[in-house]
Amino acid sequence: MARGRRWWVGLALLAIASCQGPADPPSDATIAFAPAALASLRFKAVLVAGDDAQPVFDNATRHLHDRLIAAGLAAENVHRLSAADRPGDGAEAATLAAVVGRIAGLAAGAGEGCLVFLSSHGNPRAGFVLARSHDYLTPAALDRALVAGCPGVPTVVVVSSCYSGSFAAPPMTRPNRIILAAARRDRPSFGCGVGQTYSVFDQCFLGSLDGAASWPAIFARARGCVATRESARHEPPSEPQGFFAAALADMPAPWRAVVGGDARAIRFIAGPVRFSPDALPLPPRERRRNAASFARYRDAAGPKALALSPDGAFGWYQRSAAGPHTKDDAERMALETCEWYGGACVLYAVDDAVVAKLPSGLVPFHRPILVRSGPLDAATVPFIRDDQRGLVAAYRALPPPRALALGVEAPVVEYASAATMAEARGAALRRCRAAAPDCVVYAEDDTVVLGYDTR
Repeated sequence: MARGRRWWVGLALLAIASCQGPADPPSDATIAFAPAALASLRFKAVLVAGDDAQPVFDNATRHLHDRLIAAGLAAENVHRLSAADRPGDGAEAATLAAVVGRIAGLAAGAGEGCLVFLSSHGNPRAGFVLARSHDYLTPAALDRALVAGCPGVPTVVVVSSCYSGSFAAPPMTRPNRIILAAARRDRPSFGCGVGQTYSVFDQCFLGSLDGAASWPAIFARARGCVATRESARHEPPSEPQGFFAAALADMPAPWRAVVGGDARAIRFIAGPVRFSPDALPLPPRERRRNAASFARYRDAAGPKALALSPDGAFGWYQRSAAGPHTKDDAERMALETCEWYGGACVLYAVDDAVVAKLPSGLVPFHRPILVRSGPLDAATVPFIRDDQRGLVAAYRALPPPRALALGVEAPVVEYASAATMAEARGAALRRCRAAAPDCVVYAEDDTVVLGYDTR
């Protein structure tokens, strides 16, 4: 997110940030971590919301704080800094001196790792905005702080701001680090407007955590989600950047086992609140624009479920729309439809119950379940009821080339075989669109080709 005004860094704070020159990074050959040690790392974390002009940055750090505690991190090892005048919730003031000092003071040693998450506006020349002290955190200053506080230990840095690709380049790219940046160094990031809960990258990153086996998996999920949301919003691509040191190729993510069990299992914990269209955690404009649809959900008979993304995409199913579906069908199809349009989604309501909130008061994201690539598996074909899965066997019985088309908002399954794949795709889509307004080609022969929505 870009920031229009320009700030000058005071000489005293420049001296703090510049007191230590960057050490020469060791070569990849001199850094190695045993897989067992990576799997048992005890993380120390610093979470920074650099501006409070909108609540999106504090919302992201509060949500991540909740997820880290749920993943088993000790509360005393998770430090949250905020630009708010009165941060509350135990947060510290996010000045340049405090941010640099907190990271440099992590003192991570054997068996420990560092996680730094930064969310704010960005400046293409100056760096990451710290509005509280009218300063910028530069890649060089962050590198120096990390050298001091996390010397040679596994370290993950997430920088969510416009033009943050400069943080995924030297001197930051050391062989003990993983770096995720929200945008290319010459591209803005999006979604910090009035009424938003999170920026686009933050919602996609946070929505990619649970069940992810590794940091590359988190980044792949988040990058695809960002592409989906930017396309839906008609924004130019921000092109998130990633750096993964060879020594950390096998480092698992802390959230790989938080949910556990079946990767496609639906988890919904109901809170005490009942569904109301007026209370949906969406920007007011989105609530008004879709008021009629949300009212229909309220009045519909169950089994029904509603999933939504924080910036307005949603999907829901009830008996008249989806046929004789089960409660499991409704939950799964609502999430899959929301993921197709929205990227990172919350299973917000099941029947008239609303999901229980996190300690921060925010609603939890659901782990991604929409299968977008790989070999075709009838058990994971989306947008359809379980009693329709036998149609996949009928599709597979056709001679190749063949194509499978699905209705996104209605459980329609159509397929065709033809002389060429282009002809098969066209025939399957025509048949699907005769019964449903929004259809996609899901498979070609036995390969899933859904990809991310780039319309």
